[in-house]
Amino acid sequence: MRLICPNCDAQYEVPDEVIPTSGRDVQCSNCGQTWFQHHPDNVLQEDSDTRTDRAPDENDRPLSRRSPEPTAVPSGERKKLDPSVADILRQEAEAEQEARRRRQAASLESQPDLGLEGADEPKPRERSERAHSKLSRPSAKQERQAPPDDIAATAIGSRRDLLPDIEEINSTLRTGNERRTLPSSHHAKTQPRKAERSAFRSGFLIVVIIATLMVG
Repeated sequence: MRLICPNCDAQYEVPDEVIPTSGRDVQCSNCGQTWFQHHPDNVLQEDSDTRTDRAPDENDRPLSRRSPEPTAVPSGERKKLDPSVADILRQEAEAEQEARRRRQAASLESQPDLGLEGADEPKPRERSERAHSKLSRPSAKQERQAPPDDIAATAIGSRRDLLPDIEEINSTLRTGNERRTLPSSHHAKTQPRKAERSAFRSGFLIVVIIATLMVG
């Protein structure tokens, strides 16, 4: 049989008769280790008894029935949202929309004037005066159509209306001279009237001269 030292693994070949059936103590000549050595036949018997008497190992136990795995929730089914959470989300969305509308309104107000709003409207009196001036003033088309002679005649006529009539003044003066050549008796009677008329003519002539100077 072969003996193996448990300390230094030294091996020794000895006859089977050296070791009794009950076994004996042996010592290693290499390291001096002593151990109890069983007889080979006794070792086989003890091994078989040990295998039958030892407790069953955990690996030898029968496999228990496996518990069923939890079933996965289908992806198509979604959990319903809590009503309170839905209200909060809806309020946040409404607040965001309101803030966006305010920003847009502020940007429109901050843009420069594009000329859409007109200037201050004129008063009714100013509008009527402007309309009257436009109606009384000839248009450019009418001025182009009118000949130059008509325009000059119109201008002379308007100025003639402003100046005194020379023929009327001459006739007035001739009438005064004729009246002065009447007899003395008649002259004595009409002297106060002539004085009044002379004063009237003098005043009238002065007014005419002043008006002529102003127009000129």
